[in-house]
Amino acid sequence: MLEQSSKWNKRVWSSAVLAVISTMGVAGCSQSKEGGQSGGKPVITVSNYDRGNIPAAEGTVEENRWTKWINEHSPVEAKYVPVVRSESTQKLNVMFASGSAPDIVNDYDTGFRDSLYQQKQLLPLDDYLQYAPEYEKLLEKYPQLRQVGTKSDGKLYEIGKINEPHLQSVAFIRTDWLKKLNLEVPKTTEELLAVLKAFVEQDPDGNGKKDTYGTNISYTSGGMVDSMFGSYGWKISDDDKIVRSWDNLLEATKFKKRLFDEGLIDRDYLADSNGSKARQDYLNGKVGVYLPPQINSWFESTVTDIKTIRKVVPDAEIAPMMNPKSPMGLFVHHVTNPIQMTTVVNAAAKDPKAAMEYINFMIQPDTALTLRKGIEGEHWKKGADGMPKVIDVDKNTKEVDWAADYTMFYSTPENKLLSSESAFDVNDPDQKAGLEMMKQADQFLLNPDAKYPALTHYEHMPALPSDLVVINTNVSKEVSDIIVKGIIGGSKYTAEHAVADAKAAWERGGGKQIEEFMNNWYQENKETAFLGDDVLEMVRSQLK
Repeated sequence: MLEQSSKWNKRVWSSAVLAVISTMGVAGCSQSKEGGQSGGKPVITVSNYDRGNIPAAEGTVEENRWTKWINEHSPVEAKYVPVVRSESTQKLNVMFASGSAPDIVNDYDTGFRDSLYQQKQLLPLDDYLQYAPEYEKLLEKYPQLRQVGTKSDGKLYEIGKINEPHLQSVAFIRTDWLKKLNLEVPKTTEELLAVLKAFVEQDPDGNGKKDTYGTNISYTSGGMVDSMFGSYGWKISDDDKIVRSWDNLLEATKFKKRLFDEGLIDRDYLADSNGSKARQDYLNGKVGVYLPPQINSWFESTVTDIKTIRKVVPDAEIAPMMNPKSPMGLFVHHVTNPIQMTTVVNAAAKDPKAAMEYINFMIQPDTALTLRKGIEGEHWKKGADGMPKVIDVDKNTKEVDWAADYTMFYSTPENKLLSSESAFDVNDPDQKAGLEMMKQADQFLLNPDAKYPALTHYEHMPALPSDLVVINTNVSKEVSDIIVKGIIGGSKYTAEHAVADAKAAWERGGGKQIEEFMNNWYQENKETAFLGDDVLEMVRSQLK
């Protein structure tokens, strides 16, 4: 719950920022928009994340080998506007307020894009889809793209992408420890506690010391425990209303408190503010069930990490573990957002046709392949399995790996050469095993009894209006702090006491206003909203 709350708070805060900035008179900042022709091509401006990861020898966000390649091959010339990733909404808000925002805005922040719609800063795209036939094909193939990209006035405003159907994170369990201690993979949360206790107390690594951890909950890994109990703030009640999931939170808090009280986790977990210590403990072979904050690369998690562990523990055996059933039911972990909106067009764009032609070019499979993998024969070659194989890792790190943001709205499943599976060489035993681990984790999503652990993926949560943003930010922090106190507070401060205090703080801090907003939103949008059941239905249809 804490992880989702922080992301949701950040997202909805941008709505308030824009509302404030839009009322300010920004004198002397207005700039004329790029327009006209360049070498016979129309010119547009496009925002692009600046992550500070482009080597100096390669150029800048505005000009490098790939911007040159794009403008050479695209029917439109793009002038790129760098936006520091961590400051993207602030900078773009100021640019919109001053009349200098780019024609195409790429940003993952759902609340920010929604705030632009509320301020009438976005161009409806229905009349311009004819200039992006590649996207029209996607809309036909995946009608959910239109569902999510359409705003309350019934018009399409957002361009999005289809992501691969994978878990956003999964637990990894030391199966060699299970075998040594004659234990089975836990199927319930009570069985999990028993396994974790054995991992801590029965010397599974055989060194005669009590130096192993059962699991980890530092940084955002505690959210994986929350998912076991469906504890992510909101749920739909039996009488079809949105309510706070206090009972789920209670069960998750009781479980975490037992982890802490019984010494099954690092008792200094709060000091591990970015999860790096827990990860290092795992790579050193000292964690029985590792809960990664997020899987950014399945290859890294199932091949690179395991090779690292085996340098310390040559016989280590690791497998993905399905969520155990909790008293609140059986849930999957969060999934990578299957329908992710990323891109909007400025209502003030002087050449919307050119903007859509640019988008059409950028989502073509060959374009995305070049910008994700580089040039065939120079950066990669096809292996025996037909998949692209990197020729020189160092060369690609320098010249290619930073270019993905230019195609952030590309639907990866449309080109198998860009799939996560393409990273694995099945002729290598370690990589073949890693691929099998990824596929095993995918199968967890197909369990028909498992439910989604939240109301929806956090990127599909409704953006709070600005008058509720500050209330939500403040009260959510207070609730989180109380729950942490409940986990580490010992026998004198029970989980029941903590949740009761958290509920009182929520109501005292104005939480009822947020509940009312959420319920009104649900009653008005439940037929078109992309909710948890829709997320799982989409993912399962892709996996079958």
